[in-house]
Amino acid sequence: MFFRNSNAQSPVIKYKDDGTSTLSYITTGGQIEMYFFIHGNVKTIIKEYHNLIGLAYLPPFWAMGWQQASKSYLT
Repeated sequence: MFFRNSNAQSPVIKYKDDGTSTLSYITTGGQIEMYFFIHGNVKTIIKEYHNLIGLAYLPPFWAMGWQQASKSYLT
């Protein structure tokens, strides 16, 4: 399950004595989207999840900060 909301949210997991558990989301409203991935094995579910949210963005190396080797210091 993937739960996306435009406002604040807090997941709450409650465990019971009989071994069951419940998952609840407390939210303050907003636009709520819920997606359920129920078919297939773990690899296909992860693939569907990444197709939904998109791949991570990797910025170019030069954009990550000042890069300077010890041999290029000015003395």
